[in-house]
Amino acid sequence: MRAEILSIGSELTCGSRLDTNSQWLSRELEALGWTVVRHTTLADELDAITSEIAAAPQRSDLLLITGGLGPTLDDLTRDALAQAFSSPLERDPVALQQIRDLFSARGRSMPASNLRQADRPRESESLFNSCGTAPGILMRIPRADRDQPCLIAAMPGVPAEMRVMFQEQVLPQLPASSSTLVRGVLRSFGFGESEAEQRLGDLTARGRNPEVGITASEAVISLWISARAADAAAAQQMFEQTAGQIRDRLGAAVYGDGDTQLHEVLLQQLQDRALRISVMEGNTTGGQIGSWFSEDQRCCSVVLQARLQTDSDWNAADMTKATEHFAGWQEQVIRTCNQYFSEQPLGGILFSSGCFDQQQESGVIVRRGQIAVATPDLIRFADVSMSGNLRIFRQRAARTAINLLRLHYSAPEWEHPGTVTVPR
Repeated sequence: MRAEILSIGSELTCGSRLDTNSQWLSRELEALGWTVVRHTTLADELDAITSEIAAAPQRSDLLLITGGLGPTLDDLTRDALAQAFSSPLERDPVALQQIRDLFSARGRSMPASNLRQADRPRESESLFNSCGTAPGILMRIPRADRDQPCLIAAMPGVPAEMRVMFQEQVLPQLPASSSTLVRGVLRSFGFGESEAEQRLGDLTARGRNPEVGITASEAVISLWISARAADAAAAQQMFEQTAGQIRDRLGAAVYGDGDTQLHEVLLQQLQDRALRISVMEGNTTGGQIGSWFSEDQRCCSVVLQARLQTDSDWNAADMTKATEHFAGWQEQVIRTCNQYFSEQPLGGILFSSGCFDQQQESGVIVRRGQIAVATPDLIRFADVSMSGNLRIFRQRAARTAINLLRLHYSAPEWEHPGTVTVPR
């Protein structure tokens, strides 16, 4: 069954406020088996709102509206509902008394402007607001081509009021969905978005059930799996089957599911093996690795030290050569490894170099940098140069280093494109 969400308010379209209601409602509906096909955000303009509301029943089985139910003249949702379905506004005496009682409970007199909050289209019913002065509105719009009417529920834009009203007043009115949704996400690192899609092949085909969606954020590729079936057990089985196929096709690049972070996986690996590591960062990662590790209380038992190298020698790079910009830094890494591994047992050392910007003939500026991952047997150097802003550059570089050490323990046979391995 198809649903739409309409958010109303000029404060949303001008960017002064973020529409979090649509995200929350989408998650609630998807969990119930509904398919949300449309998000719309409109300014406080009566004609535009009326047109959008009038068109919704031809597209979807459910329209949820948030915002525009306040007492001021720019709150136009009730007027738009009345015009869209030729249902004149009437004042609901029960809703009006509830508004009066709320002001009385707060020890305040009700302003005259709040009277209009009790208005609703004739062919509708009011939804009780237990948290504020704006009642909701519920309408059922008959459709000539379908047996089931389109359900329209207008709720306040204040998130705390909207959520309670949805759960207490709207949810019991929703028609039961004919399917159950199981949705989850796998996280991967090492492939770009296009390469991941190529490897997944038919799993990402449009219209497939389960549906597999790909999103990229901060160099992490997320594979969202949405499986729909008549019952939860069948949907879960479909989900697990597709998740297994994704793991087969992407291999060790898949590092976790849900909200799992890459550095959390490595921390757990090290803790399971009773190993400790050191971290020595130049301005390529700028302390990002150490910052992530310090978020977890397990860090104290795993990370021996995390240092941000600010000295000029560590962060210097020879920009005069076409190749081997970081030859001097790589030599320092080798010397540091020889010293550290001889002094105490370590599971690994993570390094990052200094970085610099290099303008290409095309005019594109590439930020150059390297990372290194050392274990007792070898050192892997990887170039992490890329165009783009500093924050993304550092996060990608830091994750590359963490991922190389993760793969060393979980998939040592995994190939590491673009890395140079030096035996120790």
